[in-house]
Amino acid sequence: MGVVIAGTGKALPELKIENEYLSRLVDTDSQWIIDRTGIETRHIATNETALDLAVKAAQEAMGGMDKDSIELVLVATVSPDMLVPSMGALVKRTLGLKNAIAYDINAACSGFIYGIWNAEALMKIHGIKRALVIGVERLSRITNWEDRGTCILFGDGAGCAVLELSDSKTGIISSFVKNYDDVTDCLIVDIQYPKTPFSDDGPKDPYINMNGSQVFRFAVGAIGEAMDSVLQKAGIKADDVQYYVPHQANMRIIQSAAQRMKQPVDKFQVNIKTTGNVSAASIPMALSDLMKSGKVHSGDKIMLVGFGGGLSAGAILFEAL
Repeated sequence: MGVVIAGTGKALPELKIENEYLSRLVDTDSQWIIDRTGIETRHIATNETALDLAVKAAQEAMGGMDKDSIELVLVATVSPDMLVPSMGALVKRTLGLKNAIAYDINAACSGFIYGIWNAEALMKIHGIKRALVIGVERLSRITNWEDRGTCILFGDGAGCAVLELSDSKTGIISSFVKNYDDVTDCLIVDIQYPKTPFSDDGPKDPYINMNGSQVFRFAVGAIGEAMDSVLQKAGIKADDVQYYVPHQANMRIIQSAAQRMKQPVDKFQVNIKTTGNVSAASIPMALSDLMKSGKVHSGDKIMLVGFGGGLSAGAILFEAL
């Protein structure tokens, strides 16, 4: 019994923000951003909610599938529209998925990997036939647009994968997830709760705060560990993988991963140039692009790999249908 990826989809807000626009907000220029990140444009939600984006991505991934066949909805996000109900519950309600259990996962940029890892286990244990795993973010509302170190990086969007239980196909071959204690708080987003009659926690910074150099060093090591682990579990080598789908955080991190694994960069699906870093949505968006590119053949081995706040990292190795 295996769990296969049977469909993918993505959604992006209509508004595109070029690097040149950011140079009006902070002391930077387009070439400086491209040289350090590989990003040229990103999409920013104006009228679209996170729910709008998640639903659109899910609809594309489902295609003509029977809604009643969806029994699980997992949504990875750090920028939900509200705390309660969960994004998963909102997606379930909006799409009319009456048979689905739904909840959210917060593992930052690793969230989609964690979602796949959770879904595979639950499907095999409970016999769940079909699941949606969604990554969605509106990072623009937790980005400090006066901070040059972060505002150049992030965008909004959503991606979705449909997972199916199969009696005949392997699907997911191996997986790896791991948490690393962020003892220096190198990647955090604080919460500014309202003052109460009983306590005053003082002002908080509700924006993404990141020590870029520390995150870069962590990412390079964590991605390497995750990739090595899934290959070892599967008993194959890096050359046996046809495509890699990394978290789209920084082009230099992707190039470093390719160099470490002695793989050509063109085996790595990259869309950071036009999307920026969309946290939990970046991997499923890139996966959707790959699966719809016409390059993938049945039986191809594909590796998803990411890292994020927590700190966290993970990888999923699967065979394409």
